[in-house]
Amino acid sequence: GGWSEPLRLSAAAFGLSAALALGSPQALASEARELSSQEEAELRAGKLVVRPEIRNVRGAQLRGGMAWQLIRATPDAVYRTLIDERTYVQYLPSAEHTQLISATPPQTVFIQHRLGFMRGSYYVRTLHDASARALRFRMDRSRPSSIRDAWGELRVSPYGKDQCIVSLAIMADLGEGLLIGLVRDNVHTWMLRVPALLKRYVESQVPAG
Repeated sequence: GGWSEPLRLSAAAFGLSAALALGSPQALASEARELSSQEEAELRAGKLVVRPEIRNVRGAQLRGGMAWQLIRATPDAVYRTLIDERTYVQYLPSAEHTQLISATPPQTVFIQHRLGFMRGSYYVRTLHDASARALRFRMDRSRPSSIRDAWGELRVSPYGKDQCIVSLAIMADLGEGLLIGLVRDNVHTWMLRVPALLKRYVESQVPAG
């Protein structure tokens, strides 16, 4: 159906067929290569680990990649934030407005971003998988959008005591519009910053101990 095909394409574009199903940082990378010792050290130090990708598939240029971030909060607390569309403006780069359009799964959410005098918006369908603490998303192509297509997954995995790893797998066809032409490289970088912005927001909500 409409969900399985883009997620398969996402995994194939990365060469990571297990990326959307497995939990630990090492397992998430298992179909490509293990996280390097440097990546693991950066992860434990609280840095964002990214693997950007640009692929040409069926005549379209897809941009995205994978990103991992250690968050000092419980997996359940992070997952609750992840599935609350009211918090999207806190961790989606340059997001200024979100609105829940339909609460029936898959939910439909309108998202608008602003960069200086430029605005871009789209509608995204989301599926919540509480057992895996995963949020799967795909742009709703039946509605007006500033980009052509996008899909992927955010997943929360336990990592030590009261900590977790948030992993992002995303691919997008940004299209050829004027807005995208002006900010194409920034959009690619911004997509992979989502776990870092999620970390900043979630950790700011934890009471000082």
